[in-house]
Amino acid sequence: MKKLNEFLLPALAKRGLKKTVQSAEVCFFAQEWGKGRFTAISFSRGILKVSVTSSSAAQSLQMDEEKLVDFLNNKIGPNTVKSVRIMNVS
Repeated sequence: MKKLNEFLLPALAKRGLKKTVQSAEVCFFAQEWGKGRFTAISFSRGILKVSVTSSSAAQSLQMDEEKLVDFLNNKIGPNTVKSVRIMNVS
């Protein structure tokens, strides 16, 4: 029995939606990993953009950036996420 991804990804790629779905998937898993520490804004060209509400949250996330990138690449695929851009919205 084939997995859903084997059918779904080629169909999305045909319609030009693969990157949009991948972006939503990266943001979803980032939110899941962060557990409310930040808000995932967007994902494009290997860069995940997130928003934090304080400088201490930004510093904490910056120290955990490698863990987040590794988590996302394990969930989605190798070398998908290259870096995280942190925006302080306070």
